[in-house]
Amino acid sequence: MRIMIFTEVLSPYVCGISSYVDALKKGLEALHHQVLIVTSSLHTKQSVFKNGIVRCPARRCGNKYGYECRNISDKNTIDFLKSFRPDVIHIHTDTRIGYMGLLLADKVNKPVVFTIHDYYNDRFSDRSKFVWTIKTMIEKKHFCDMIDNADVLTSSSRRASLFIKNAGRKRRVKLIPSGTDIRRFDYRNTKEVSVLKMRRKLEIPEDTVVAVFSGGLTVDKNLEFVLSAISKYTERGENFKFLIVGSGTEEEYLHELCYKLRINDRVMFLGEAAHSIMPQVYSACDIYVCSYDDGLMSMSFLEAMACGLPVLIKEDKEKFVRKMIQDGVNGFVYKNEKEFAKYLKILSNIDDFQKMQIKRVVRRTVAGNTSTAMAEHYIKAYQKAIKARRLKHFA
Repeated sequence: MRIMIFTEVLSPYVCGISSYVDALKKGLEALHHQVLIVTSSLHTKQSVFKNGIVRCPARRCGNKYGYECRNISDKNTIDFLKSFRPDVIHIHTDTRIGYMGLLLADKVNKPVVFTIHDYYNDRFSDRSKFVWTIKTMIEKKHFCDMIDNADVLTSSSRRASLFIKNAGRKRRVKLIPSGTDIRRFDYRNTKEVSVLKMRRKLEIPEDTVVAVFSGGLTVDKNLEFVLSAISKYTERGENFKFLIVGSGTEEEYLHELCYKLRINDRVMFLGEAAHSIMPQVYSACDIYVCSYDDGLMSMSFLEAMACGLPVLIKEDKEKFVRKMIQDGVNGFVYKNEKEFAKYLKILSNIDDFQKMQIKRVVRRTVAGNTSTAMAEHYIKAYQKAIKARRLKHFA
């Protein structure tokens, strides 16, 4: 099968979607399918094809990524994409690259699969209620355009059905568990020398407990919650650091907040990091932290768990995370800052023997979430989309 994937962002951009697409591509190719990724980049003035990826020129804008494709109807790019002769178009974003996917699907009359990764209502942090409302209305339209034009909808969480309902649509979502490169994200494959080297690079003492977050620094990640909890429940001089990996629209604000809360000595910003070094980064840390309220299954915490890190994750309204995280087994689910601090202290005080036991247990809980297993699920979704498009054609 020939699959064309559209995503506004891709590595080296650090976020769950770029990691997700990277894992899916590897899984599909391992099953001997042909994959072409179409994405955008601020570092090219014309569309460039290399290693199965087409990177289109991008411009800076105010969306959650900070940029978007400049021209989605460039004739040379469209002609090149048509020459790939895709069997299915798989879209992972409702930004301009997503619309390029819809444009191409219409031109070649091929089915569309749209994967829901986030909720349009959480993409902006404007302090002005009026501006936030206007931007949300625009984002809702984009979200609904993808839903209305897709033959099959997929997601990693049942929560996506609530997103669709809140957007005023009635569509079924095919649930597909996220997958990652389990072999690469394996603490047993990361040498102790590499861990110590990463710690020295980050200037973190060996006896310091490190909690880490990795992903796009956007408003929906709710990192304000973690910073507030750290300011209230950790002390200056403690053997504790919070490492933030990634960049995004909230980065400057989060830097300012750390100084305002006087915790800049306990919080480190690594910025964007190549996906290839993330196993070493996770292995140099002790705990993974999630603080969003309505995000779907995070690729970064799946990678962190594959590296053996227990997860501290905020409870969502529907309590879906309770199905993934068992308190005291592979992490803890917290409801408020006080519980966050309580569980952070528990995980910070375990000895080396307990830490190794927890690593083994945590990794076992995600052992089945491989990129190949995810790809196998998607092949079924593609086949369903192809069948649905044929039925529409003959209707």
